[in-house]
Parts: sequence; C-alpha cells; structure tokens
Amino acid sequence: MLLLGSLWLVLAVATLLIQLLTPPKIEIEWITETEFETAGFNIYRSESAAGEFVKINERLIPSQADAQSGATYLYVDEGVERGKSYYYRLEDVEYDNSTEQHEVLSGATPLVAWWVVALAALSSFIGLFLLFYGLKARSEE
Repeated sequence: MLLLGSLWLVLAVATLLIQLLTPPKIEIEWITETEFETAGFNIYRSESAAGEFVKINERLIPSQADAQSGATYLYVDEGVERGKSYYYRLEDVEYDNSTEQHEVLSGATPLVAWWVVALAALSSFIGLFLLFYGLKARSEE
C-alpha cells in the first residue's frame, strides 16, 4: 500500500509539472461564409481591448475556400504567456490589397488547466489515503 500511495502522489506532482513546463498557446478559429476576392488573412494581437494591435503571423494566411463557399481556419498563437489575457483582430486581405479588420476576440491562458488541478487533487487524495492506510496496517502488525 505504501508503494502504491507513493506512486499516486508522484502522478499528482508529475501532472502539475508537465502542465507548467508545457508552453502555453491560444487557438484562434474562424469560419468564413464566402471569400470573394479574398487573398488571405492576418491576425493582430494586443494585451488590451483598446490597445495597440500587432500583427503576429509572419506570412499571409492564404484563403482556402472558393469564392462562393467559406472555410474553417485555425491559427495557433504560441507567443503568449501563462496567466495572461490577449485580444485579437482578424484582418481580411483582398487581391487588390484592400483590408478589413473584424471585431476583437479575446483569449486567455490559465496558469494551470482546470482538469490538471482536478487530476492532481484526486491523485493526491488517493495517494495520501493509501499511504495512511498502509501505515496504519503496518502499525497494527
């Protein structure tokens, strides 16, 4: 029981460490209905809704749809810090180089994901219970 309890506690610590050592990211997804004359998209980020927005994609994100149907896009922003909120604007770029920016979207990176906290708490509880039960059984021998 002592070994099993210790392993559950190791699982709790390992889960938290893996989460904290994994670089944070925010996934930005958008869907278009039509894309007449759309060459592609740019994404701008700011740390405040009214702040200065800076383009974060190195190259134009190319249009994937034909002119009459839309498409689904996903951009992963890996240049973020854990525990901070960010604001995004999506910009359409047309073939004639005209642009249109769309509403501000927000995203946040938690310090630790909720499921990691739940798993670590459950693993700790089981580990401590097994350790206590093992120590009690050993003292009764």
